[in-house]
Amino acid sequence: MICVDTLRSDRLPAYGYREIETPRLEELVEDAILFERAYANYPLTLPSHASIFSGRLPSEHGVRDNVGYAVETDPTWLPRWLRDRGWSTGAAISAWILRRETGIGEGFSFYEDSIAFTAGGGVGDSQRPGSETVDRALRWLREQEAGSKYFLFVHLYEPHAPWEAPEPFRSRVSDPYDGEVVASDA
Repeated sequence: MICVDTLRSDRLPAYGYREIETPRLEELVEDAILFERAYANYPLTLPSHASIFSGRLPSEHGVRDNVGYAVETDPTWLPRWLRDRGWSTGAAISAWILRRETGIGEGFSFYEDSIAFTAGGGVGDSQRPGSETVDRALRWLREQEAGSKYFLFVHLYEPHAPWEAPEPFRSRVSDPYDGEVVASDA
């Protein structure tokens, strides 16, 4: 499961946006179901991911902000449910907000969250490039035995403020947000 945090559908060619190219996402769309109307249950990272893994709304799982809340899991928590049925479970995340200490990492045998907190800014400033996260996820994936059952969660934080796409993506577009969309596609 790949989650691209704060990726807006109206900035994707799959939904008609023509200012950028996202060839990897376009390739995925060719062999997938494209939802015309999909919405997050909550507009913040931690509560939204708690909903994804629990199948519950924030009013049910109780996580309502990125800080000050702990995810309380139960036997239906997706990573735990899969792990308890013999699946290898791994995750690599790109934002400090989803660090293991929040409870979101429960049920993952591998949870790569080595992101330092950046003091003096918002919690969203404590992040790492998606390319580093993908490298760590791929290392774990290569360790899995052929034919084994596994669940891998990869969390990318581009395109999330502050919009500072690395080169060569930054210079390819005029809008900083679009630069991070193209970077996340890469």
